[in-house]
Amino acid sequence: MKAILQMQNVHLTYHTPKNETLAVQDLSFECYDGELLGIVGPSGCGKTTILSLLSGILTPTRGEVLIDGQKANARSGLTGYMLQKDELMPWRTILSNVTLGLEIKKQKTPQKVEFAKELLKKYNLYDFKDFYPNQLSGGMKQRVALIRTLVLEPQMMLLDEPFSALDFQTRLNVVEDVYTILKSERKSAVFVTHDINEAISLCDRVIVLTQRPSRIKAIIDISPLNELTPLKRRESPSFGSYFDLIWSNLQTHSEKSNETHSTQK
Repeated sequence: MKAILQMQNVHLTYHTPKNETLAVQDLSFECYDGELLGIVGPSGCGKTTILSLLSGILTPTRGEVLIDGQKANARSGLTGYMLQKDELMPWRTILSNVTLGLEIKKQKTPQKVEFAKELLKKYNLYDFKDFYPNQLSGGMKQRVALIRTLVLEPQMMLLDEPFSALDFQTRLNVVEDVYTILKSERKSAVFVTHDINEAISLCDRVIVLTQRPSRIKAIIDISPLNELTPLKRRESPSFGSYFDLIWSNLQTHSEKSNETHSTQK
């Protein structure tokens, strides 16, 4: 299987006039064609920093990030970034929100606009193309935000806790929608979340990170659940076992870190 993303021995150090902070240490992993790869870790461990490295917004201090064989570059158009909030422009219609990225990149051709309309039709939003964001539910707005990213046809999708602003019931439905869309469009994606349940529901594999500096503690293979939708995965007898495995890896490192701090004191 082809690796769309390769992170190879990546280190990142933040420098200030007075000191430096090692944020990411010797991080290596791949994301394969059509794979949904989850990343979980303790709060403040650098999950969003890793997405910034993957998108090319940040450059590694050492190591290399490759997207489809090319060095990650924020201007390459190889990655699409979906934020925590939908960030739709309230004064623009749904269709004009979806085509905003095309306008910015000067790619708004009749063919691209037609592609945008086809995506809206495919995912049951075409009837709302002339509506405004305040006329849509939170879940619908997140689907619009995803389509806005997909219309740019990136090689790799980066999702930074895209469901965190939604209530629980809406989140369940939107996870189902996003999973269906990403799998239907055969997009590779890296999904950062603090919610273990969401990671198991959505992903093929889950990377567990240590506290800062970020290193890989474990990689959990969720592929035995691949034939199930996110909601069906939650009903699977093995769902709890995956949760316990990920949780134990998070807790083990946390306990060791606390012991180290206690010793230092």
